[in-house]
Amino acid sequence: MFAKPTAAGLTRARGAFVLTVGFIVLLSSAIWLYWTVQGATNYQRNVRLAQSARDSVFRALLDQETSMRGFTSTRQIVFLMPYGRSQERMEGAFADLSLQLNRLGAPQLLRLVDEEIALHRQWHDEVAAPLLAAPRRPDATHLQYIGQSLINRFRDADSRLDNGINQAAAAADAAVNVAVLRIAGVTTIFGLAFAAAFFFFESQRARMTAETARQRMLYENEKRIADALQAAFVQKALPVLPNLGFHASYIPAGAEAQVGGDWYDAFVLPDGRILFSIGDVAGHGIEAAVIMSRARQAIISSALHESDPAVVLSKANESLMLQEAKMVTAVCGYIEPHTLRIDYATAGHPAPILAIPGEEPYFLEHDGLPLGIIAGVRYESFSVTAVAGALLVLYTDGVIEHKRDVIDGERRLLEAARLVAAEHADDPASRLRRTIFSEQTPDDDVAIMTVSFGVADRTNATTVNAFSPASFTVAASVSDVSAVSQVRR
Repeated sequence: MFAKPTAAGLTRARGAFVLTVGFIVLLSSAIWLYWTVQGATNYQRNVRLAQSARDSVFRALLDQETSMRGFTSTRQIVFLMPYGRSQERMEGAFADLSLQLNRLGAPQLLRLVDEEIALHRQWHDEVAAPLLAAPRRPDATHLQYIGQSLINRFRDADSRLDNGINQAAAAADAAVNVAVLRIAGVTTIFGLAFAAAFFFFESQRARMTAETARQRMLYENEKRIADALQAAFVQKALPVLPNLGFHASYIPAGAEAQVGGDWYDAFVLPDGRILFSIGDVAGHGIEAAVIMSRARQAIISSALHESDPAVVLSKANESLMLQEAKMVTAVCGYIEPHTLRIDYATAGHPAPILAIPGEEPYFLEHDGLPLGIIAGVRYESFSVTAVAGALLVLYTDGVIEHKRDVIDGERRLLEAARLVAAEHADDPASRLRRTIFSEQTPDDDVAIMTVSFGVADRTNATTVNAFSPASFTVAASVSDVSAVSQVRR
């Protein structure tokens, strides 16, 4: 015996039927609309190609006619150069025009092309060729008059051809509009019926699904914020080497210390070189912190396998382009501890400064677009050799833009670098920050990293102000670290 269907079972069956029918109707409408729009797009492309081919033919004829008039008037051979070039491409231009009109599905316009070909051949045979053979012939003026008449006829045929192409495009657009309206009407009717039935049969489940999605979104947002904050505020030390001193200082923008995207790094690589980088992500907030983390990791992972800073930035740029990240400026490079050679590359970032006691500090050479803007960018590497007592200053744009005057900001930074290099400060980065900002809180995030060359028995330090310059400061010192990094923001 078969069991009698229950009311709940019938309701579920009806709901499944309505869902299936509605899905089929919507899918069919979507496919229909896709192919209609795709056909219109292809047709518009063919129209543009046909118009371009028509323009090429017309320009070639005008070049020939203008060149011939110039030659006839001046008898100078130089005027025939455009004529020769246009004559060489005329046959190919006519062939391309015929091909594009065939693709456009407008055979009636091919008759106009044949007319233009005949007019051009007549102009060449009856006007151009005789004038080329004997430009001083007695009937030269009469031949020019005939030539002008043929050119006017050619212009008329070209105008009719252009109108024909435009009319074909307009007719195609009208057909697409009608089809889209019909599709929209059918889809609307069935969509409304489907929506009403679906709401009736699935309202309870929809509410449960919405609540589940909301809880999941809240969880994912909380986890993303926690992970981003952890990555942005992790506190690590900079390398300590006998003849190199690394120091860094960071101040967030404003009194509330928004999470942002400035960072600086320094690592001792297995081959003994020091990898350093500093960068700035456009904007503030969790998204900027996440992009900062991606940019840092892209630079670090590339630098472990490359020896050219320009290649490192190129690979980091490609990585960020794949992730559709915001604009990122950066400097990265390598320092050879024994020779004090600095190899570096820049990507839209303010130029590093090299300060040598007794000399005027100067901005190092720099070039390159920011990361995450254009794919396929190639960067340039630069090299400079420091000396004992020199100070390399790396910084973000908040250092020079806090007074809204970049020129004055650069001047103040150079002067501060000269003073700090001359006094051999124990913590040059913090000394620079105090010299430039005093007790002020900058409007933008500020990150400074310095490298002192030829130092001995000096403890490297990182000073990070997470809230305000006067209220909270954390200092970290280490005595033996081989590969560590400093991140802020």
